[in-house]
Amino acid sequence: MKKLIMSVILSLSVLITAVSCAEAKASVKLSAEKLNITAGSKKVLKLNGTNKKVSFKITSGKKFISIKRKTNNSVKITALKKGAAKVKATLGKKSYTCVVTVKAKASSTIKLKVNGKSFKAKLNNSSASKKLKSMLPMTINMSELNGNEKYHYFDTEFSGSEKTFSAIHAGDLMIFGGNCLVLFYDDIKNSPYEYIKLGSLTSTKGLKSALGNKSVKVEFKK
Repeated sequence: MKKLIMSVILSLSVLITAVSCAEAKASVKLSAEKLNITAGSKKVLKLNGTNKKVSFKITSGKKFISIKRKTNNSVKITALKKGAAKVKATLGKKSYTCVVTVKAKASSTIKLKVNGKSFKAKLNNSSASKKLKSMLPMTINMSELNGNEKYHYFDTEFSGSEKTFSAIHAGDLMIFGGNCLVLFYDDIKNSPYEYIKLGSLTSTKGLKSALGNKSVKVEFKK
């Protein structure tokens, strides 16, 4: 009877050990088997369930991503440009693969048209710039001021950090007073006013003559 009990206990012990090992192995997995990431951004890939040093390697698409070790069991992936890549994590004899899809960075360029003349403006990544872009397309009447700028007041507010600029350049797009869009067509030094900068025109050739010295309609579109 004693031998039977010992045999049962031993069998249960082996079974529990086997189940525990199986669960431990099953819990070791990548934080993601597929990653979608935008060019220029970064994400962490981790092999969960272990604190041991894991070997990470880009097996394909090296021109689209780069990796840098963060901890023993994780790396930071940097998206370089649009494309697809694979990252393999190896722990002992077991390996795990993550497919990384890099998407192109959203365009930060908008188009302006005034009196038949077209221009392009490159916006920054501020919340105010994103809001302006979300409002496009639109055609607005911009009033003349000071012989160097056109402006238009919106009924909506733009959030952002306002500051003074030691130099404002022709082609700069700004928000003044939280809701006034300003397009400068001439340079200004040491303006006492505070603005939220949205971006600048990529070229100001013909801008001044196209805007003229009176109120003018300006078309904005993506």
